[in-house]
Amino acid sequence: MAKRVSKGFGDKNAKALKDSKKHCAVCGEPIELVKRIMTVTDNEKNSVRFQEKMVGVCKCNRSEIYK
Repeated sequence: MAKRVSKGFGDKNAKALKDSKKHCAVCGEPIELVKRIMTVTDNEKNSVRFQEKMVGVCKCNRSEIYK
């Protein structure tokens, strides 16, 4: 039988401290994914639709996204 390998406290601590987020090339801040929902009106059908898109937000484009 193969011996079961258990991780020690140091391995678990190193994994918890590792930063797994992507960082912006311009400002260096971590990029957060946010769902952006926009309303689209159709005058011909007289209706409203919602357009959803996942957007990466950092310090560079925060003012454009959060208007």
